[in-house]
Amino acid sequence: MFYLIYVSSAVKLMDDDELLFLLAQSREKNIRLGITGMLLYKAGNFMQMLEGEKQVVLEIYDTIIKDDRHKDVITIITGDIKERNFENWTMGFCNMEKAGDFPKYSDYIKENLTLRSFKDDSEFAYRFITQFNEMNN
Repeated sequence: MFYLIYVSSAVKLMDDDELLFLLAQSREKNIRLGITGMLLYKAGNFMQMLEGEKQVVLEIYDTIIKDDRHKDVITIITGDIKERNFENWTMGFCNMEKAGDFPKYSDYIKENLTLRSFKDDSEFAYRFITQFNEMNN
């Protein structure tokens, strides 16, 4: 099993309908391809973790890089994992602008989070995104 975490910027701020459409597209594709993961959105920035067979994850990532809704795509971390972090989610989602309480990271989210800040600390990025699964189990 392989995972990849990246951040990117939207070419424009996305409203709720646009985010829901993007999420529906992702979930439909991920079901077909056996991919699971999590998508975070805040102030025009995305952070996503994809999990699945390595070649499939890399092909999806290549599609994301070419998607004209994104710019400045940065790979944060990739690697092998023994089991999925999001095995029950074809694509979990959190609009962090409207997010509820995240006790472990609430101050970080409110004060510092740009999602792009994770490029300098990939291990923290991994812990940060996987904790969304832990909070929902």
